[in-house]
Amino acid sequence: MPYSDPQHRSAKKFQTAFSILILLLCLGTIGYMVIEKISLLDSIYMTVITLSTVGYKEVVPLSAEGKIFTIFLIICGVSLAGYSASSALAYFSSGEWKENAERKRRTKMIQKLKNHFIVCGYGRTGRYVVEELKSEGQSYVIIDTDPEKIAHLTASGELAILGSGSDEEILCEAKIKEAAGLAATTSIDKENILIVLTARFLNPSLQIVSRASSKNFEDKLIKAGANRVLLPQKVSAWRIVSMLVRPEVADFFCEVANVEGTELVVEQILVDKRSSLVGQTLAQSQIRNNLNVTILACKLPDGTWTHSVGGKTVLCPGMTLIALGSRENLHKLLKIANPQ
Repeated sequence: MPYSDPQHRSAKKFQTAFSILILLLCLGTIGYMVIEKISLLDSIYMTVITLSTVGYKEVVPLSAEGKIFTIFLIICGVSLAGYSASSALAYFSSGEWKENAERKRRTKMIQKLKNHFIVCGYGRTGRYVVEELKSEGQSYVIIDTDPEKIAHLTASGELAILGSGSDEEILCEAKIKEAAGLAATTSIDKENILIVLTARFLNPSLQIVSRASSKNFEDKLIKAGANRVLLPQKVSAWRIVSMLVRPEVADFFCEVANVEGTELVVEQILVDKRSSLVGQTLAQSQIRNNLNVTILACKLPDGTWTHSVGGKTVLCPGMTLIALGSRENLHKLLKIANPQ
């Protein structure tokens, strides 16, 4: 279930009390009809005034059996009122009503999401993934099996769901069919495989990236449906060696990420068929001069890459541009490449 039973305990008590009330109404109505031989309407009337302990005028003088039956209904009605009152007191004094209201608010917010990202597993890797998505201004939902983590996340305003990313219901609650991508970041490789399998089944076109703790699981995750698999230790080793062997290159990329206080990022931008860029060369488009954006490479619609881009490179529909620039300028280029 998306949420733990304690969160629903008081609500279930209200449901139980309501069910008992309906049962007593039915039982009382049938009882008076059988015992006192009165009409359906009169039986309902007698049951209502008895359960509510109003004690208003009786329809007919009650027989001995009718009085005993009425005493039974009064006891049941008083007991039910006490049960409902204690449930209400526990519900409001525990603050559960606030939790339920917050849960409904989060559910509504999640239901509005589209082209968002799902992060399954809020461990060390998952935390960094969430931080990066937040810095990119992307919408995301976090899924984790630890109630304490979820409670902390929801208290801080994050959209988080308690459960396993391998559970279809949990992924559907996270709007996986409308999501743009999913990151399987748990520390257990087998769990990541199940997450990837389930996610791929629910959304065949989803972009899925998974972490793996060992090389043995890399191929298995790819076969399960992951588009890409990262080994954190391998990536860290590559960065360390780059800094050892090519320190100036590493320093350059650190420096280029923050030129004159403006953060530069690399973005992928798809050229839509409706774009005014279609049919123009890079030189004619004036992307570099007008937007201060550099096109590093481009991917053709057939999947082939062109790394030696230049002024004579012709822009065509379905082409993906790998561009370097500030977030603001890249956003401007995105609007030109994908006009709404």
